[in-house]
Amino acid sequence: MLSLDTIMTKNTKVPWRIIEGEAVLVKVDSGEVIHLNEVAAEIWRIIDGKKSISEIIDHIHNHFEVGREQAKKDTLEFFQSLSEKNLIIEKVSE
Repeated sequence: MLSLDTIMTKNTKVPWRIIEGEAVLVKVDSGEVIHLNEVAAEIWRIIDGKKSISEIIDHIHNHFEVGREQAKKDTLEFFQSLSEKNLIIEKVSE
């Protein structure tokens, strides 16, 4: 399970684009195309290897009409899904 202090980075082998507010990701190894809605696309956009999951939850809570607890639950589930698909990688401390 990911902790709120965890910092994630995008897998650089996954090409992606924002199109009309939604993100499109391509898993090159399988050819799978993944479409992310507006909120998920915003999370994807700000995964930068610097922000903790907690900071991203705060961003979602402040920019969308969603309570903090709901933002936390949904964001953690989304991060878990991205991690299981190898779309994001936990940043190792330097």
